[in-house]
Amino acid sequence: ISWDEIDKFKYYFYGPSLSLLVRFCLYPLSVVKTRLQMQKDPYSIAASAPSVNHYSGTLDAFHKIIRHEGVRGLFKGFGVSTVGIVSGQLYITTYEYVRHHLMHMNERNRFISPKRMNVVRNAVAGGCASLVSQTIVVPIDIVSQKQMMNFGTGDSNGSLVHVSKEILRQDGVKGFYKGFGASLCVYAPSSAIWWGSYGYLRERLQSHFMPTSHASKRLTEASAGASAGLVAAVATNPIDVARTRLQVEGHPRDGSNLRTTLRHLWCQEGPKSLLKGVQARIMASVPSSIMIVTVYELVKRLSKRTDKH
Repeated sequence: ISWDEIDKFKYYFYGPSLSLLVRFCLYPLSVVKTRLQMQKDPYSIAASAPSVNHYSGTLDAFHKIIRHEGVRGLFKGFGVSTVGIVSGQLYITTYEYVRHHLMHMNERNRFISPKRMNVVRNAVAGGCASLVSQTIVVPIDIVSQKQMMNFGTGDSNGSLVHVSKEILRQDGVKGFYKGFGASLCVYAPSSAIWWGSYGYLRERLQSHFMPTSHASKRLTEASAGASAGLVAAVATNPIDVARTRLQVEGHPRDGSNLRTTLRHLWCQEGPKSLLKGVQARIMASVPSSIMIVTVYELVKRLSKRTDKH
């Protein structure tokens, strides 16, 4: 279904509604991933936090957060993160717009074969979409990650207002864009890899299995999405660890950047530190990719114009 065939009113109604549902289902895994990535062996990043906040793995983190902070602990920062739905719509609009125009450019100039162009335009559009949306996502990420790292059960020190004031007091407006370059280094390639892989794998699976029924077509899309999520999650996890450290710990004026953070992780905590949170990231990425593909394709089908013009 091309961008021209979509009823934009329906598209922008169904999209945010289903995105909110997906975000709610997957948010606890984001909290666990952030806690694990910020953890320093053998104790948690928070020196004042009790040793109970040192997690041995993903399941242990879930157990301890629920036990000591309640179920609400798995949703810290969720409120501010929902603002990201706006960036999500900006993201998908940019993706569809760039993808649509790249197709027409190739039809006019024949840069590469149509089959290869499908993979290229998906990857380029995905990278561009991420580049645009990060201007909104990064400040939201920083605030929500600060809230995620609040180990207490109370909300006074982890409220949106308190966290925002602390960021402004310590670092100014720049504090809301700590790790912006690192975020681009994580999400632009990740988005390009994901969309490029999804388009390629979907075509390969469809040509191999030749699904005909509605269920088999949806299964093919879900399988391609899950595989693309796995590839993108593993490939960009080292940069994601560094990005998280920069956003939560780094200060714009102390010279911290992606390269120095990666070097510090490698030298001080060993190569394994670059895979911190990868299990939680895969656990979040694979089901989220399936949900994203399902929602994305469903929204496009629901939003398809019914008129002939």
